Amino acid sequence: MKKMQLTTWLQNKMVLAALLMLLVAGTAVAGVVALREGELQEQEETEPGYAFQTQEDPQPLDQQWNQLEHIQKEPLQGQDPEWEQSEKPEKEIPKTGDRPVQSGEIDTVSGGQENVQDDLAEVFEDEAEAETLVAGEDAVIYEPESQVEDVIAPAMPLDFQADSTMGWPVFGNVLLDYSMDTTIYFPTLKQYKCNPGILIQAEIGQPVTAAVRGQVTAIGTNEEWGNFIMMDLGGDYTLCYGQLENIPVSVGQIVEAGEILGTVAQPTKYYVVEGSNIYVEMRYRQEPVDPLDYIR
Repeated sequence: MKKMQLTTWLQNKMVLAALLMLLVAGTAVAGVVALREGELQEQEETEPGYAFQTQEDPQPLDQQWNQLEHIQKEPLQGQDPEWEQSEKPEKEIPKTGDRPVQSGEIDTVSGGQENVQDDLAEVFEDEAEAETLVAGEDAVIYEPESQVEDVIAPAMPLDFQADSTMGWPVFGNVLLDYSMDTTIYFPTLKQYKCNPGILIQAEIGQPVTAAVRGQVTAIGTNEEWGNFIMMDLGGDYTLCYGQLENIPVSVGQIVEAGEILGTVAQPTKYYVVEGSNIYVEMRYRQEPVDPLDYIR
């Protein structure tokens, strides 16, 4: 009986001893782990080759550049003194975020502040110029000269021919016909004479339009026609419009058919009895021709 009790007692002692050894071993492992973590944390805090930046605590840009310049001026421990004379890696901007920027990455950026700022300034300048161009309804869009030259079509030449036609400058009755072979009677002048043009009845102030495309060669005034416009039609043809006012065109201007040349004025003293009208005279190689042969 005593032998069995002794055996049981020894077994209990062995179990307790084993448990005590396990407890001591666990405590030792926990201490080693804590010590290792403390060493790692201390190393990270004192390691000169690490720079941390998180989104929760962003670092100002000027402090980043100061930090980079400081790191460049004070090389890391163990750095080769001949490194600065060797070929340096291409400069690149370090990425921000939760990942620490390694010392090698910092070295590639050191000294590049001026170039990066110049690039940013150019980008901001281009954006400001683009906003200025597109802002407002009166914006001006600029195109290269080569593209503008390709878009602009050359002006069509003036080429009035014998089979060409023209329209009516105003719609009205013909008060006096063209007549260069025989004389006709002029009521106001109370005499017969040749007429190198035609008189078309029109109301004072009525718009007068170009009968055909042409270029203005002269604008003047005389006693018979009042204010008049001379136009070159091309092909040795010219056309004159008289008895006008409020003339909006100028010498040298190309006028398309249907454009307004002015309005009907008061008749001159040569045509008081005939009433308000416009005078139309057409010439081919300086010789009068009948305008009604071309009006359709």
